Amino acid sequence: MKTFVNCSFVFVLIFSFPASQLLANDFSNCSAKGCHLLQKKYEPVHSPVEDDCMACHQTEANEHPLAGKKEFTLTEDVPALCYECHDALNDKTYIHSPVEEGDCLSCHTPHSSENEFLLRTEGGAVCIDCHDLNENGNSMHGPVAANMCMACHDPHQSELAGLLQREDLDLCLFCHVNKKDLQNKPSVHEPFTEGCLSCHSPHSSPYQFMVNQDVPSLCFGCHEEVEVKLDRQSSVHGPFQKGEKCYLCHNAHVSDYDHLLQDKEEKLCFKCHNKKIKKGNHVVKNIAIRVNKANYVHEPIKDDGCSACHEAHTPDNYFLLSSAFPKGAYSEGKTESFAHCFDCHDESLMKEAQTIEATGFRDGNRNLHYVHVNRKKARSCTVCHDIHGAKYAHLIAAKIPFGKWEMPMRFENTASGGSCLTGCHKKLTYSRIKK
Repeated sequence: MKTFVNCSFVFVLIFSFPASQLLANDFSNCSAKGCHLLQKKYEPVHSPVEDDCMACHQTEANEHPLAGKKEFTLTEDVPALCYECHDALNDKTYIHSPVEEGDCLSCHTPHSSENEFLLRTEGGAVCIDCHDLNENGNSMHGPVAANMCMACHDPHQSELAGLLQREDLDLCLFCHVNKKDLQNKPSVHEPFTEGCLSCHSPHSSPYQFMVNQDVPSLCFGCHEEVEVKLDRQSSVHGPFQKGEKCYLCHNAHVSDYDHLLQDKEEKLCFKCHNKKIKKGNHVVKNIAIRVNKANYVHEPIKDDGCSACHEAHTPDNYFLLSSAFPKGAYSEGKTESFAHCFDCHDESLMKEAQTIEATGFRDGNRNLHYVHVNRKKARSCTVCHDIHGAKYAHLIAAKIPFGKWEMPMRFENTASGGSCLTGCHKKLTYSRIKK
């Protein structure tokens, strides 16, 4: 006798149990069952999501899923849950506020992400959600432009303000390696040794080279003695008047030359003073050609360069001279009028009518400098001398301006004196040997 089984009954017996009961207490890999696939949508994936969801979650119900009911909770509150696997990075002097507040999930996703370190957005983009980088210009720091804030900052904690990875200067030199060996140069800008942020913005700037202020205003923050004199236009170096930058002449960091100059002083000055320069109604001569073609060059220029006589910024005197000197061809005959010359020369050549030591420009012991200068309408030194370089000995000029006329000097030098024939007088001769 055959026994027949009612198949429909078996089918009902097997498949009439709720799905929740079949899945109850089996949460080792939630996504493997076709659910919660979104939690593994991206790479990288948080390792507990790969291995065991129950490492972080615990069930609050015997059945799953239950519509409208909370079935799972975290095994610990954040950040304690995170610290079960990750080190607690909150014991240094400066702590990032989300870390200090225990809000790991403000920056990181708990399951998977398209970004390194499970960040919610790529690199530094997650930082911009909270931090205003003041992107206010065309000049932007490379790591900022590339959303790589962590190239400079530690995202969790640091012993340095601003959560910096290294001390200010070391941090900058880590990338700007071409500047590292420059600290041994003879002339080093003091802010360069103290830290780059005294002059530069770390994120962005509307100014070239990411400086905090435009140059020269930035430089005046320390070099205020230059700024206060800029209103005296007659005594201000041309580059200042034309709005040029300080780095036209100076290096901002280091130099092989004193005062952070771009080049040897004479060569640097002659980059501009190699042509006539018109300044209002006044024309500055081509100094380079006068010096380079001169048979005799003024000793201070040969020995010390232009700064022996001139100041580069805003002196109190005309022609950027370091002390007083007449503006025109004539002046009051007193030593104060020619103070600049007497920085080197003996004042007695102007004070003593008779001498055999104060000057070589004498007829016997009659001081011819005294004759020309010690009078109410004294002749300026430049009436006879070319003070940069000249054709004749004693820096006697070949020609001197007299109105619009280039008046020839026709100077002749002799062993004991000399002679000249100018438009001022007939030929005159002098000799230091008494007759």
